[in-house]
Amino acid sequence: MERLSIEYFFTSETDWETNQYRILGSLQKVRSDFGKNKIYPSFALLTELKQSIEKLKDEKNKLTENFPKQIKGFDVKKKKVIYESSPTAKRIDDIEKIFDLIEWALPYINDAINEGTALYDFVEKNIELEQVGVLPIYRDEGYFMVTDNTACELQIHRYECTIFTSSKENYRALKTRFVKSERQIIIRKPPAAIKHELIKERKDLPNPATFLFDTELDFPFTETIFPVVKRKLVSHIAS
Repeated sequence: MERLSIEYFFTSETDWETNQYRILGSLQKVRSDFGKNKIYPSFALLTELKQSIEKLKDEKNKLTENFPKQIKGFDVKKKKVIYESSPTAKRIDDIEKIFDLIEWALPYINDAINEGTALYDFVEKNIELEQVGVLPIYRDEGYFMVTDNTACELQIHRYECTIFTSSKENYRALKTRFVKSERQIIIRKPPAAIKHELIKERKDLPNPATFLFDTELDFPFTETIFPVVKRKLVSHIAS
């Protein structure tokens, strides 16, 4: 079953029941991922879908309130509504069916988002963040270590946090690069010792901001632990 996307609501060659089946089947796949403690990419795609739907609904409402135009169709790639002044009755009926399908699907989408949010919050609360050594004033570049219990190792990554400014607000983008991993055996190497090794090996960061993310969870690393850690790191740097 393919993943749920905004295109599902604009497929004119399929009937109402077929679209319902496809939507419910895709949401079942999302919930199956959550049941396996896999947050990404399902949660991100689901959240993006909800935002796209809300944007379309908002555009339709504004059009109804302020302009004598009607909706002609949608630009799926740009997530924009296409308007026309004199639509045919059939076109109006097709558009209304799309929004009827959206209204039908929203409760199911919201339920899945709530389930994903609960899983994300649980994982985030069970990951401890510690700074390693003295934290410098400059924190937009450095290292972070993450416990990967599924592989019994400690992963070390380098990060760089960049600020992007839009017309409304600032966004922080995090670039990461894998450095190395340390086996988590009975005698574990202290994070401070690993930091000193990094300083010796990489001279361009003589006093790097370094963080440790530790957890007892054995959830999937790539789909859950690592993406949650990255978001937690961005929030910590921005605070």
